[in-house]
Amino acid sequence: MNKPRSINIFLLDGDPNGIRVAQISMSTIQAIAFRRNQLRRVREAFPEIERPGVYILIGNDEDVQDRQLAYIGESEGIGARLSYHNSNEAGRDAKGFWIDTVILISKDENLTKSHARYVEACLIRGVGSNPRWTIPNSRTPSDDAGKLPLPDRAAMEEFVDQTKTLVGALGWDLFREIRGRTPDPMLERDLPKASAHESPRFFFRGEGFTADMEIGPSGDFVVAAGSKARVRTTRTIPRGTVTLRNTLIEKGVLREEGDFLIFTSDYSFTSASAAAATVIGASANGRILWKLPDGRTYADWETSQDVSNGTSS
Repeated sequence: MNKPRSINIFLLDGDPNGIRVAQISMSTIQAIAFRRNQLRRVREAFPEIERPGVYILIGNDEDVQDRQLAYIGESEGIGARLSYHNSNEAGRDAKGFWIDTVILISKDENLTKSHARYVEACLIRGVGSNPRWTIPNSRTPSDDAGKLPLPDRAAMEEFVDQTKTLVGALGWDLFREIRGRTPDPMLERDLPKASAHESPRFFFRGEGFTADMEIGPSGDFVVAAGSKARVRTTRTIPRGTVTLRNTLIEKGVLREEGDFLIFTSDYSFTSASAAAATVIGASANGRILWKLPDGRTYADWETSQDVSNGTSS
């Protein structure tokens, strides 16, 4: 379950898109994010990356539109390992897709290679629920990868949890859970909430499909579990939507039942049109197709939100 956290982000050059160091308050774990071509400068500025830790190499999948790749690795000396990946000597390990980098290390020197292997294995398994990402790691870690004593496992589970938060805060939804989980009512009651999030329910109906959608706390477009997408597609369907639908079927988010594809869980989209196109199996302008019970479109509702916010300030 998500919990409130305070994160400090240090911008080495004052550029929010440049070299960043993120750290959760009162934690010894820090994440360093940078572009591949900034590796040399990062090694000079942060000698601590020569210690054991975990790294994530991020890029785009050239074969599949709207899909990203993330290679997750570990090393006793991350800086040297990344330089190897970046060299002509790397061969198959060169990671040609690599554009962005996230390094996860501990500020103290208690992290060992066994710890890093355990974290690596947990993170690789943690990406499986997000169809927007592919892990090009050639080997899936075994259950005993980085086997640790119980106290160390507990510490590394916290490392993994914080890593997922930091990577998300730096701009990548690599570890975002797609399938909803039933919240613990005790934790829900005890945790303070910054503000209540309420979204109206939008609908999209037609021959062979019927779906409901809400706006998530992060501004994403969440199609509700139980919604029905059209099985057949048209020639106008975007190529990326075809790929996404196939991936959602493969992951079990969409399940074919008769003439429909049923959403087995809530699924969040980056735009209203992407959500609508997935439901209808064709190119779609979701801003006007998703509607409220009173007939207003999503675009109408969004405009009214801006107006109401402006008048209340």
